[in-house]
Amino acid sequence: MTLSNLNQQKVLQNLGISALNEMQEATLEATKKHANLMLIAPTGSGKTLAYLLSLLTKLEEKDGIQALILAPTRELVLQIESVLKNMKLPIKINACYGGHMFSIERKNFSVPPSILVGTPGRIKDHLERGTFSPDTIRHLIFDEFDKSLEMGFIGQMKYITGQLFQVTDKILVSATKAIEVPYYLDFEDHFTLESQQTATTTLKTQKITTAKEGKLEGLLMLIRSLGSDQNAIVFANHRDACDRIGEFLDQHGVIFSLFRGGLEQDERESQLTKFRNGSTQVLIATDIAARGIDIPELDYVVHFQLPPQETTYLHRNGRTARMKASGTCILMMTEGDYLPHFLDEVPTEFSLAPQSQPITPAFVTLHINKGKKDKVNKIDLVGFFLQFDFMEKEDLGLIEVKDFFSYVAVKREKFKEAIAASKNQRIKRKAIKVSLAK
Repeated sequence: MTLSNLNQQKVLQNLGISALNEMQEATLEATKKHANLMLIAPTGSGKTLAYLLSLLTKLEEKDGIQALILAPTRELVLQIESVLKNMKLPIKINACYGGHMFSIERKNFSVPPSILVGTPGRIKDHLERGTFSPDTIRHLIFDEFDKSLEMGFIGQMKYITGQLFQVTDKILVSATKAIEVPYYLDFEDHFTLESQQTATTTLKTQKITTAKEGKLEGLLMLIRSLGSDQNAIVFANHRDACDRIGEFLDQHGVIFSLFRGGLEQDERESQLTKFRNGSTQVLIATDIAARGIDIPELDYVVHFQLPPQETTYLHRNGRTARMKASGTCILMMTEGDYLPHFLDEVPTEFSLAPQSQPITPAFVTLHINKGKKDKVNKIDLVGFFLQFDFMEKEDLGLIEVKDFFSYVAVKREKFKEAIAASKNQRIKRKAIKVSLAK
């Protein structure tokens, strides 16, 4: 007897969901026909519920661990566990992750769960100590598999899969198709399902009104009002205006990126990378330079100078209200300015709450003089920096590997030590140079 006769509507009701979305329905159908599924879906798309409902139809009412879900972070493990428990299922669920007392986790295996959720490192630890038997596991799910690769969990995942001899089906969940699936997963014969789900976005329009000579001061107050996890693109109509804004902000201690015409390509990449990885909170840009850039999570679009055309205005605003499903555009206006004729509504006044000093970003961007052409990938770079005793996984941020060089975001308090420790070191037997990105 399986759990397929569970009342799905009741489960959804327990989660406060009225109906499945298109991607979730497609996942349920795909797992009925294919043993191995690659699910390409971004965070926030409902992927967790999709693969969990698919899994529940395969579980049987018998002893032993039947399903293992691997996730790269403690936070994601706890999130998955929370969803399962909120479903109010008649089965036991265990969660294992670093920072949780091992003795408690070992005791929880006295009665094996039906579903085990954990990070690769902690699951490997349990297997090595023999705290649970993997012999009954038939269903294997890798959530955020792309992130697991980036974080350097290849060795742990290889060990784990090498202990699972009864697995009949697998699901790999990734935010991108641009991943190399390791051979040891035996995943050559699989079906790929790519989510076409688009989120409903909400864009709020506000304004800041200043005296004609106080526009730069108004922008500074806005930047000092940003939270530590917020960011903004400031648009100006010409590169000279961008430079004036940059000089003013630099004089007042604001760390920013500049993205305008006249910069060399490597400078543009460096400036955009710093903004994307959180090394800067503010990006000053012209319209031509910013065309086509993609910032997945952006809070504010600031029109320091109003654009002359509606198309430019809409393009600027298109930088936000994407993945976050909401965003704010702010018009910087001086006393006596008229609102653009193409605005459908009168914007509300933005509430300034400036701090005495701008927030110092948590990360710094390092430049490594090796890239894809040198056969260097993200996993190599994660492993390189984590070899140092003073570095933890949390000290690394976004990593971008270009053809001939790479960028690595490192916590600000660790970057000098990381540069010093990297001297005379090698990656894949190649001498490297690590420096502060310009």
